[in-house]
Amino acid sequence: MGTLHGAAVMGYEPPPSAAALGYGYMATTTRYGTNPFTACDMDSGALVEDTDYLSVASAQAMQDLFPGGLGACEPGHCRCGKAGPGTGPDSPTAAMGCGTCGKGRFVRQLPRPYTIWMPEDAEIFTKEYNIVVADVCPAWESQNKPWCPATPSETNSFGAHNHLDFAIVPPQYDNFYFAFTPTECSPEMKARIARMSNCHP
Repeated sequence: MGTLHGAAVMGYEPPPSAAALGYGYMATTTRYGTNPFTACDMDSGALVEDTDYLSVASAQAMQDLFPGGLGACEPGHCRCGKAGPGTGPDSPTAAMGCGTCGKGRFVRQLPRPYTIWMPEDAEIFTKEYNIVVADVCPAWESQNKPWCPATPSETNSFGAHNHLDFAIVPPQYDNFYFAFTPTECSPEMKARIARMSNCHP
């Protein structure tokens, strides 16, 4: 199911264009709060404390290579995910495994046709944010099924190939789309990841 077709079937507007905004990928977003021991072997709150990063869980499709093999994300075994085949520059699915970083900004559009009260010049739409992957959004969990694709190139219920579940969100957050590009983590973030986790990007 392609992006435009998937969104049309569900009755939603298609996701905005990441390229038109100067980024490589577009994601739907949700928030779930911090976790002291994530699937990436990290404390998602402590990881970003006193930094300019926001910690996120990336969709299973974005990190579908696990110690048990490709797509081996099952209850109790969905840990230390890396970006697998079918993700990255030649795919609509970003390669965002444990301990990888990116930068992007929120887009003034919601997946569902709800009213947006924030003005276009609100800081959340004008500021660029750094993100770091500290967890996974497993497709098998019922609450994740509308949002988190399981395999690369698959779309979610809103026609997006990527999803980011934010552990920490900025003020004024709602389920806005997020345009982003993977980037190298800062030296400080790399050091924190190395100290905290036995998983490797």
